[in-house]
Amino acid sequence: MTVEYEEDAETKTVELTVAGKVTREDYDRIVDRMQGFIDAQGTVKLIEVIESLDGFAPSVIWPGIKFDFRNLRHISHVAVVSDIGWIGPVAKAAGALVSTKLRTYDLDDLDAAREWIASE
Repeated sequence: MTVEYEEDAETKTVELTVAGKVTREDYDRIVDRMQGFIDAQGTVKLIEVIESLDGFAPSVIWPGIKFDFRNLRHISHVAVVSDIGWIGPVAKAAGALVSTKLRTYDLDDLDAAREWIASE
């Protein structure tokens, strides 16, 4: 597994779980589903569970940036869940630049992240 994708229309939530390197195949497999979900819901919430991260395929970076810029205003809340030391500070720094509400959690606190997303 590299990237798993789940969506919940009732809570308007997408949950992505990353373990390993994000490939172009991973990106292509989820991007249309996520765009369709955003288009159908209008505004969504996102839980990013990063179990491990061995980088991104170069072919994912530019399309990913374009996707983010196009959809950022449609993502109201983000919970970043990871035990990787540098992920939290990078997420918080990025979160300071956007209007999206963002919180970080350790992997052991995944249930708390889900509860926060569901309650907002």
